[in-house]
Amino acid sequence: MQASHKIKLSLLILIPALLGFVVLSLDHWRSSIQLAIARRALRDRDADKALNAAREAARLTPNDGEVHFTMARVFRRQGQLDKVHESLERAAKLGVTRNRIRREEWLAMAQAGQMKEARPHLSELLINPGDDGPEICEAYVNGYFLTYQLADAFQILDVWEKDYPSDAQPQVFRGTFSSKMNSWGAAATQFRKAFELAPNRIDIQIHLAAILLVTREMDEAAKLLEQAQRSQPDNPEVLLGWAQVLLERGEDDQARTALERILRSDPNNVEALRILGEIHSSAEHYLEALQVLEKAVAIKSNDTKARYALGAALQRVGRTDEAQQQFEFVTKYNEVGQRLQKLLGKVRDDDKDVASRFEIAELIRESGEPRERLLWLRSIVELEPKHKAAHAELAKCFAALGNLEESEKHRQLAESE
Repeated sequence: MQASHKIKLSLLILIPALLGFVVLSLDHWRSSIQLAIARRALRDRDADKALNAAREAARLTPNDGEVHFTMARVFRRQGQLDKVHESLERAAKLGVTRNRIRREEWLAMAQAGQMKEARPHLSELLINPGDDGPEICEAYVNGYFLTYQLADAFQILDVWEKDYPSDAQPQVFRGTFSSKMNSWGAAATQFRKAFELAPNRIDIQIHLAAILLVTREMDEAAKLLEQAQRSQPDNPEVLLGWAQVLLERGEDDQARTALERILRSDPNNVEALRILGEIHSSAEHYLEALQVLEKAVAIKSNDTKARYALGAALQRVGRTDEAQQQFEFVTKYNEVGQRLQKLLGKVRDDDKDVASRFEIAELIRESGEPRERLLWLRSIVELEPKHKAAHAELAKCFAALGNLEESEKHRQLAESE
């Protein structure tokens, strides 16, 4: 009787322990599946899917260093550098080796365009890339393009294509650069090659369709967008492209419906507002056109297409002085754009042309993104460390961003003898 009681007592202790072990094992198994999904999504350049899978893995196994290391890589791809460092610190505390942490930190610097800090580590990374060859190439190519160090960017692209011929991303970089230079034919060719290599990548499909709309290859663009709608029917970029196809076909009502779908989920989508305003104007519904076009310009004041459409609508309702203001803005902005294209061409031909870089930084003072201007100025002081004017502007930029330490550093360099 006593032996039977001891057996029952042992079972009462053992069974919960076994159940706990099984649950823990299941969590680790499910986490490993989510981690594999996250890594595959990163290879497919689907950052949202990768982040969702990594977060689910972290929920299941919050003390797994590999999970937090993968989370850092996802954040790096998204440009969220503060979260990269947080995740790497967590991964280090949970046992990920210092060497792997350091290498990922170098990639984060490169990805952000901090090439002065990242450049010295490139050879070490490439000597022993492990499974990270494409990751290394992508981070450094991205950084070199951000800072317009084109010779270095294309040199790595050539190596990347040679060593990893089935990777579509080098063609994506080439096509994106060609688009920036308004070389639309080259961009279409490069994105077609990318799509051949990665036919399941919806981002490439959408970019290719957008370029084909510019080159007026409407049938091919329509085919791509119809395919994209089957997998992502609510994607704003897909709907926007499809609306342009419908307009080309003269199906204005259907185009308006597609644009209104975008604006229900994203009321501040400037391009959707602009095209909708143009549809209203073509139907002589000028008050409706003014309403959406004024909103578009309020959201993005340097959008010349929206400004021009607003000017045309204002002119139609007799507000000629206001219309003229819009047209003058467009003319001035286009002149700046033409000058920028010439300067970009000069930097493309000689990426050590500091004078052109500084003029670009000055031209985009009001029209460009603050981060873009910061990158141009940093590229100048990397090429010419004693460039006082660039240091003075960097001091102002960092002060505006609230980074007083960096601001003071550049102020002192600007004033040094």
